[in-house]
Order: sequence, then C-alpha cells, then structure tokens
Amino acid sequence: MKSKSAVTIRDVAKAAGVSVATVSSVLNNSNQTRISPETRERVLRVARELGYRPRRVAQGLRKGLTYLVGLSIPLQPDPPLSPFFYEAVSGALKAAKERGWMVSILGFKDRAEELTLLRKAITQRLVDGVLLFDPQESDPRFSLLKGGLPFVVIGRTDDPEIYTVDNDNVQAAKLATQHLIHLGHKRIAFVHIPLNYFTAIDRLEGYRQALTEAGLPFRKELLIEADGYYGVEAGYRAMLSLLEKVKERPTAVLAMDDTLALGCIQAAAEKGLKVPDDLAVVGFNDSAFSAHCEPPLTTVRIFAETLAYYAVDMLLRLIQGEVVAPSRVTVPTQLIVRKSCGAMR
Repeated sequence: MKSKSAVTIRDVAKAAGVSVATVSSVLNNSNQTRISPETRERVLRVARELGYRPRRVAQGLRKGLTYLVGLSIPLQPDPPLSPFFYEAVSGALKAAKERGWMVSILGFKDRAEELTLLRKAITQRLVDGVLLFDPQESDPRFSLLKGGLPFVVIGRTDDPEIYTVDNDNVQAAKLATQHLIHLGHKRIAFVHIPLNYFTAIDRLEGYRQALTEAGLPFRKELLIEADGYYGVEAGYRAMLSLLEKVKERPTAVLAMDDTLALGCIQAAAEKGLKVPDDLAVVGFNDSAFSAHCEPPLTTVRIFAETLAYYAVDMLLRLIQGEVVAPSRVTVPTQLIVRKSCGAMR
C-alpha cells in the first residue's frame, strides 16, 4: 500500500474514474473547466480517502508562490516590544497553519527600514503577501505595495480599496473614559502615541466624546505624547513630563497601551502618588502582565490574536484569488476592570 506522501494525482484520477486534468482542476479550485458538483465532490472525497497531499514545492513553483506571508513588525525604538505584537504573531501563525502556509517576520527599526524591506519583498518575491500594523495618514507603504503584493492592514485607513481588520477604537476609548468619569474623575489625562497614527486619532476622538457628553471640558494640557512609540520607558517619561508641567494634576489617566500604562504607574510612584488612591490608571490590550502588576491593571482588551487571525485568513484568500467580503472587519473590545482604576475598592 502506498504511503500518503506517495499518492499521486494519477492515483486520485484512477480511483475517482476521471482524467488527471479533471483532478488537477478540482484540487486547484479552477473555474476554467466545467465540472459538475457531483464530480467535484467525488474527486475531493477520493483525495481525502487516499490521503493525497500536493507536492507544495512543485505546486508553488508552477503558481509562483512561496507559501509564506510576511508580518511587518516594529522591533524598535523602545524595547521591550508591546505584548500586542506577540499575541498578533500567535494569531497569524494559527491562521497560516490551518491553510498549510508559514509566517515570516519582517522586523524593522524604523519606517525607512520597513520600506526597504517591503521593496525587497516585492522585487525578490520573498513572501506572497504582507500583514501591516499601525497605519498612518498618507502612509507610504500602501502606494508601494499596491500592484506589488497583496496586503491586509490591522487598523483603520481612509482608503476604501484597502482590506482591514480593526477594533472600533473610538468606542473603546469612549467606554474606558466613561468608566473613569463614572468613578468621579473630572481631570483625566490621555497618554498617546503620535497623532498621525489612525489608532491614536480614533482613541483621542473617543476620549473627547466621553468628556463632551459628560459636560466636562477637553483640556489640551492633559494630553501627552509618548516620545517615539509604545513601551514602559515611553510611558514613564510621558507621565513624568505631564506631572511636572501641569498646575493641577490629573486624578486619572488613560494610556493607549498597557506598557505605557505601566510606565505611568512607575512615574506616579516616583512622584509619591499612590495608584489608584491618588491616580487611577487604565490601559489598552489586556497584556499578559496586566493582571499581575501592582496594582492589577484595568484595561481594554482588544483581542490582538483574533485581529491577526482574521487578517491573515483574509490575506491568504486574497493571495489565492478568492472573493473576500466584507473588506473591513471589526473585532469587538471588552473593558476589563481591575484595581488600578479604583473601582474594586
């Protein structure tokens, strides 16, 4: 009896009573040949029963595929990397594995290096498609990749032709801010990454909406940008700067990432402030450490693994020429209440 790896397309054709060409059309999901649904189902059933496995290298060469998807992930400038990306990689790996593909990490230190990597991926055909993170206004990656490689973005864009998977970041930030308002806070700071990122734009809008609907003023002096990107050190420096420049300190802070929130907690402690007694803190992501820091962190869970799973599944369908709809997928968020906001007292 032949091993599964030795079963050929001719064996499937013989057992199914059809031609090799018919089997090839069915297994490659080709619509160019008229094949009845009954014949198609018979071929697929026989292939499963015989344990047929395509010779992926040869198949890939014929189709010009590498069976690799690239994840373009920032490795700098503020290590350690946000846990969001570790969770995203896990979701991407799961989706790729289910379809028999693999994942390649395209790590970069800055935007210039990322663009260089993407150009190389296109010209040398290193991967069959790319997953992008943190879209920005006038993002140069989009014009570079259009027509060069299929790509999907985790985040929002203004371009309706781009496939995206995202949270409703406006609503998520609004919910988190409303939670702090309901706890009695009126001076709520917002620690964010640069406002050319759509995620920062949307979360700032949600923060603003919550204040406005509660009849509270929007105070620009309570906004502080983390220099560079996400990270504990970035959050620490941002919060120190805020506490030193304002005349009347905030009683609560919403940080755009759990690593930034952790840095805020460290800065507050250095200034003699207790969390949550003197300063309530809320983050984003529900990172693995959030439940174990002191005090445990209230945070908005955004399901990074789910975001990446859907995005890679969408990307693989685009690569293989399938019809993909809708082009924009939204993953729900969840507010996780712990001690850092004071609600557990």
